[in-house]
Amino acid sequence: MPPTAPALHLTNLLLAPGARTRRNPDAVFDRMIARASRGRTPLTDENAADLDHLRLVLHAFARFPGLSPLGWTAGQAMVEGRVRNRVVVGDLRARHPRVADEPVEAPVFVVGMPRTGTTLMYNLLSRSPGHRGPRLWEMTYPGLPVDAAAEAALVRRTRRRFAMTSMLSSTWDTIHPMYATAEEEDTFIRAHSELHSSAVPMPEYLELLATFDHRPDYRFLRDALQLLSYGRPPRRWVLKHPANLFHLSAIADVFPDARFVWTHRTPEVALASLCSLAESSQRIHRRPDAVDLHQIGRDWLAIMSDGVARALDQRAALGPDQVVDVSYERLTGDPGRTLPELFERLGAHWGEADEATLAAERDAPRRRAPHRYSLDRFGLETGEVRAAFGGYLGLLADLPG
Repeated sequence: MPPTAPALHLTNLLLAPGARTRRNPDAVFDRMIARASRGRTPLTDENAADLDHLRLVLHAFARFPGLSPLGWTAGQAMVEGRVRNRVVVGDLRARHPRVADEPVEAPVFVVGMPRTGTTLMYNLLSRSPGHRGPRLWEMTYPGLPVDAAAEAALVRRTRRRFAMTSMLSSTWDTIHPMYATAEEEDTFIRAHSELHSSAVPMPEYLELLATFDHRPDYRFLRDALQLLSYGRPPRRWVLKHPANLFHLSAIADVFPDARFVWTHRTPEVALASLCSLAESSQRIHRRPDAVDLHQIGRDWLAIMSDGVARALDQRAALGPDQVVDVSYERLTGDPGRTLPELFERLGAHWGEADEATLAAERDAPRRRAPHRYSLDRFGLETGEVRAAFGGYLGLLADLPG
């Protein structure tokens, strides 16, 4: 039995009475909108319509028979955080019209499947002088600039908000440690992501994501970045989230001068790591008997192979210099040549501060327990994974060694 099991069991017992609200998820969602909107500027029609798609997410949590009381609480918190962000950012922009004048020029989006070096690349780019990424506390409580004492209070609130995940999961901090003051993935402020389905099945929501217009969500991201730029020193924004890979066209439409850094590694390694993350998420959100390892493998093989195929199609319509490819082998095996070349292609300068960041990032994994994962744990074989990613393997074969 993992060391977190007693705490997880007790938490579910304490939260059980609140699970009754699962009977009417629409009423829960409407109350979220009402709470967030009280005393604030009403949502624009576009933002209201885009947020309404999150009803499908809440319905998926409510209807899943294996959901635990903690899973329902966590699902509501995830959805409500996105609702609140959309309302708060819209309200502040309405109250402070000059926020809309803030430039978001040539942002860099780090894209790629998990375990392909995206986190290393994101940290190197976002921490370079003149760059920045959105920090977890800023996306949890977006707002205008505050003094040091108020910022420290928001950081503490953010730590408390995410502490339960680390406390109740024996593996989460190994797979994806989260720090309130560190740069994090932009999914923590935007509404939509295929990775929402790592907790419970969401077929209707995933079908929607494959077909609907993602530009409103990225327009909101632009609005949020302008708010987080307002009254602060100007910096070039760097963003990251695995599912951004699936929406290159929408991002390029909203950010015409965006650059994409696409990191690459063999898909069987990336998929095994993602399945491990999904397993950790399910063990937090579900009853123990509702965690199906082989179903995790089947689900994420389908989601990722389809998403990467769509990314390849969208990439063909982008400018020739808009996407920069970096293989994991080059990034980790020859960073002294690879990274200065990459920075130059992005119009950035690789310097001593970046060398220090690289040294710290390469040392960080030694201070954490290793993340161990394998395909066979999730009922998958290398051959079937490679077959599913056939088109992507062609791109890998053409990458410079």
